Amino acid sequence: ILIVLWYHVWEWSWLGTEFNVLGKHVSFQFAVETGFTGVDLFFFISGFVLFYPYARHIFEGKKLQTVREFAYRRFIKIVPSYYFQILVLTPWIVSAFAGAHLVFQYVTHMLFIQNWFRESFGSINGVWWTLAIEVQFYVAFPLICWCFRRWPLLTFGAMLAIANAYRLLLAPHYLGDYVVMSQMPAFLDLFGCGMLASWLFVLAKNRMPDPARWRLAFTLLGITGFVIYGVLLYSLFLTRVVLYWQQLWTNSYLTLLGLTFILLTVSSCLAFEWWRKVIANRVLVFLSIISYNLYLWHQLIANFLGRHNIPSVRTEHFFTDPAWQWSFTVVTVAVSLIVSTLITYILERPLLKKGFRAWTEFFAKRPGVGTTNGSPAKIAP
Repeated sequence: ILIVLWYHVWEWSWLGTEFNVLGKHVSFQFAVETGFTGVDLFFFISGFVLFYPYARHIFEGKKLQTVREFAYRRFIKIVPSYYFQILVLTPWIVSAFAGAHLVFQYVTHMLFIQNWFRESFGSINGVWWTLAIEVQFYVAFPLICWCFRRWPLLTFGAMLAIANAYRLLLAPHYLGDYVVMSQMPAFLDLFGCGMLASWLFVLAKNRMPDPARWRLAFTLLGITGFVIYGVLLYSLFLTRVVLYWQQLWTNSYLTLLGLTFILLTVSSCLAFEWWRKVIANRVLVFLSIISYNLYLWHQLIANFLGRHNIPSVRTEHFFTDPAWQWSFTVVTVAVSLIVSTLITYILERPLLKKGFRAWTEFFAKRPGVGTTNGSPAKIAP
C-alpha cells in the first residue's frame, strides 16, 4: 500500500526523489514511477493469506475452513467498507450519471463486475477495478483451492499457464486495451504464486528438519529476493519511453515477478528474527492494518485536493514550486491516513471481530435508569 500511495500522490505532485548523499547522486524515481506494481503484490498476498488456513490443515491438521466460513470472512472484510464508500460518493455519482446509465453504474459496481465494461471501468474510483478482480477470484477460489490441496504443483502450473496464455494470446490484438488486458485470468499467476508461497512456507516450517539451522541462508535469500524485486522494477522503469510499456513488461515479466515474491516471502518468513522485524516493523504493520481502506480512499483524496488546488500553488507551473509539492504530498498522505484509520477502527475491525453484531450492539437500546440489562432492577428491601 505504501508504494501505491506514493505512486498516486506523485501523479499529482511530481515530487522528485533524487538526492545527493555524501556527494553521491541517489534516485528512487524508479520505485515511485513503478508503484502501480503494488497491485501485483496485493494479488500475491491475497493468494498467500487465502490459502494459508488450508496449508495449515494439510501440514498441521488444523480444522478445515468451510466454504461458508470463507465466504463470510471475505464478505465482512471487503463489502461493508466498499459499500460505505459508494454511499459517501452517491451525491457525486448521481450528479455524474443519469437514467439507465446511473442504474448501470450502481449494478455493475455493487456486483463487482465493473471491470467487465468500458463504461464502468474506473468510472467512479480508479482503484475499484482491482476489487472486482479480487472478488471474482474469491468466487473461483473454492474450486481452485480444492484442486490445489490435492495437486499443488499441477494446479500452480495450470494457473501460470492460463495467465500467460491469456496475456500473450490477446496481446497482438488488444495490447493497450486496458479493459481487456486487466481481467481476472490475467493475474492468476500472481494469485497462484501466493498460494504456493503459503504452501511452501507451512511445508518447510513443519517438515524441514531443524529449520533454525538454515536461518542465515533464508535471510540471505530473503534479502536477495528484495534485490531482484528492485532490479525488476528498474527494468520496468527503463521501458517507460516505449508505447504500451506497462503491458509489454507485464506480458514478459509478471510471472517472474510472482516467483520473486515467493522467494522473498518464504525466505523472510523463515529468516532470522531481526530480518523479520525489519519487514514487520510497527509502521508497516500499522499500514497493513489500515491498508484496505487506505487503498480505497487515497486516490480519491489526492484527486479532490489536486482538483481544488489544496494547498494553493504559488507559481504558474506546479512542478516549479517545491514547497507546494512537499505540502501537497504531506497533506494528502496525512488526510488519507486519518480517514482510513477512522474507517478501519470504527467500521472494519468491529465487523471483523463481532460480525454484524457490532452494529446491532451499537444501536441497541441502552438500559434505562432503574433497570438492569433492560429489565426492572431488583430493589433491596
